Amino acid sequence: MQLKTLRHVAQRLRKWSRAMGAATDGVALVETAMVAPFLAIVTMGIIDLARYGATRLQVQQAVNRGLEMSMMGGPSLSATDIRDQAAAQAGVPTGQVTVTQTLECSGTATSWSASCTSGQETARYTQIQLSTDFKPSFAGQLATLQGNANGVIPISVTGAIRIQ
Repeated sequence: MQLKTLRHVAQRLRKWSRAMGAATDGVALVETAMVAPFLAIVTMGIIDLARYGATRLQVQQAVNRGLEMSMMGGPSLSATDIRDQAAAQAGVPTGQVTVTQTLECSGTATSWSASCTSGQETARYTQIQLSTDFKPSFAGQLATLQGNANGVIPISVTGAIRIQ
């Protein structure tokens, strides 16, 4: 009698499992519910990555603008003017921009305002370093892997050019 009951239960389970396998009502909803969180996380990561790239590009363009200004202005252009222009271009305070102007006379670094003696090779260099922080909108916890404990990712760009 128990064997008959077990067969009956097994048959009913097989029927039920076939019916469940054939039923497609709500499958799309369940699949969407399973995939949607993953898609949302990927989308938020892509948005933050694009914002990071745009910020990095803006900082690089600001350094390039300062170097271009230095090249066009020549030795008479002050480091303060270059710093102010680069900071304005990047949208950062001037304290985050460092401009170093160097004069070399035959390979020996001297003061920018000095002049080389006759016969010495003259080389004037301008170096710009611009640093800022990028704060991700969505992936703040992931920023600790690339940045610091505050959840920001530091961006620092340095460029140099010989103007003379």
